[in-house]
Parts: sequence; C-alpha cells; structure tokens
Amino acid sequence: MKKQILSLLFFILLFAGLSTAAESVVYLTTLSTSHTHTGMRQTQSGLFYQTVGDTSWNLLGRPNNRVYDVDIYKPSKGKIIALATHTGVHQSRDGGKTWKVTSDWRMTEVNCIRIHPDNPDIIYASTPYGFYKTLDNGKTWIRYNQGLDNVDATYVSRIILDKKSPDSIFISTEDGVYHSSDDGITWTHTGINVRNIRTIVQHPDKPDILMAGTEENGLYVSLDHGKHWQRRDTGLLQDTIYGITFDPSHPDTVYAGGFQTGIYKSIDGGKIWKQYFDGLTDLDIHAIAVDPNDSNIVYAGSVESGVYRSTDGGETWNFAGIKGGYVWSAYIYTWEE
Repeated sequence: MKKQILSLLFFILLFAGLSTAAESVVYLTTLSTSHTHTGMRQTQSGLFYQTVGDTSWNLLGRPNNRVYDVDIYKPSKGKIIALATHTGVHQSRDGGKTWKVTSDWRMTEVNCIRIHPDNPDIIYASTPYGFYKTLDNGKTWIRYNQGLDNVDATYVSRIILDKKSPDSIFISTEDGVYHSSDDGITWTHTGINVRNIRTIVQHPDKPDILMAGTEENGLYVSLDHGKHWQRRDTGLLQDTIYGITFDPSHPDTVYAGGFQTGIYKSIDGGKIWKQYFDGLTDLDIHAIAVDPNDSNIVYAGSVESGVYRSTDGGETWNFAGIKGGYVWSAYIYTWEE
C-alpha cells in the first residue's frame, strides 16, 4: 500500500511539473524579406514568431511594415505587444489579433521600444529625434531630450531599463552612452568616449556590467555601471558590432555579431572571443537570441538571408527560414503552459 501511495504521488508531481513546463517562443523583427510579385520586389516584413523547435514562422501585425524592435509585457504571456516601426509605435492587447498605432505625428520612425516591467501603460521609445515616454498607453507622448545636447546624442538606437534601479535607464546614441536616474527625464553622458554606439546590453545577474557594440569602433565593457569603459577585442577580427546577447542560463557566455563577423562567442564574460561561421551563408549578423530553457539553442538573424539556428551553442548553424529576410532584432520569451 505504501508503495502504491508513493507511486501515485510521483505521478502527481510529474504531471504537475509537465503542466507548468515553460514554452520558449522566438520573436524576430524584419525590415524586408525579398518577396517577388509581378517582377517587383515586395517587402513581406514585420514581426515573425515560432515556438522554439518549429519549422514554420507566423507573421503578426501589418504584413508590409518595417519593424525594428518588439517588446512584450511578460505577465501577459504574449498578449500585450509593442512594436517599434517606421510608422511609429504599434500595439496589440490580444496577442496580435488586432493592432493600433499609438504614437503621434512626431514619431514617424521608432528604433527601440520598451514596456515598463510592472505597468504596461508606461512605454519608452527611442527615435532619431530623441527619447519618448508615455504614461497612458500611448494617448500622449513626451519627448525628454534634456542633456542630449547635440544632434548625434538625440539619435537614440537602444534602451535599457536598468535592473539595478527602477528609475535608471541607459540609452545608446551616435554620441555614446547616456544615463538617466529619473526615469528618462534628464540625461548625462557616461564614461565611454566612443561614438556610433549601435547597441547596449546589461548582464542578466550583475547589473553593473554593461556591453556596447559600435560602428567601426569595436566592443566595449563597463564593470561599474557605466562610469568607466574598456575595449574588449581579444579574438575579434571586426570592429562593427550590431548585436550582443548574454546566455540567460550561463551569463558568462556572450554572443556578438555585426558586419562580416559571423558569430563571436565568449565564455569568460567577453575577455576572449572565438569566431564561428560553419553553416552561415551570410556573415552579416544583426540579432542573436539564446533559449533560456536550453543554452545549446541559439538564433542568429542576418542582414539579407533570414535566420539561422544552432543546436550546439553556436558552433554550427543551419538555415531556419524567412528567406531573404533582413532581421533587425531577436528575442526568446518563455511562457508557462
């Protein structure tokens, strides 16, 4: 009888574990996908997604929209989505079934979008004209450029909502990296004396560690929350870096990609890099995403050849779809089933 009870408890626990298994979903934003119709090049671009391991991609949103970035309010499990596009901010509150533009005429092109982790009505957007924020789900937007004192500084490419403090934000610009300690209202230049910053990322567990990728100026790391920066290029043969991604499960493992780079990987936090390109027919990489459930699964978005997938931690690659796609950003979210 005791054995029967223990067996029953085992199967109950097993079923409970299976019922709460996390499902990984990869999202890609694209600018074009080289579709041809009656002799003319069409752009079947937008937001694509698939469950990790699937072979087909699903398109969300308007089919001919250039989408630069996406953010999803994680508590909604994929229902609340915000897109940064060439026609402003697009939002869905029903998992992509319906959409509406929630930005004004000043925001004709949006580079990056971030939803506040605790309130989906608060959204941050970066544009070629500065930093914007809404507190009412896009009904009104305010541009906050105080401290961004030149035209290069107002070209904001990426946003980081700092894990260290709820009112702390970092942005990458053509004039370097800027920081705000008052939720984006005012800005100060950080210690990096390098221009043309293309991307900036933060360590998943150690928020004082930041990495920045540049156009023709290499890759830089800060260990003290942006006060000081140092170039990290041991093993890097190229100087233009568009995408940097930490492995969520093993944060000392970092991936980087850019102009003619293939995939660079570091297993010591960016001190030494090793290049991988076996299976890549396009070495121009703009976006990288690592599966939080399986560090061996990595996606790489190329500039003109769609997306590639690795199942061995980036050492070898296979074409994974969206033929001809210009992939701009890539993210993997996990939802509880």
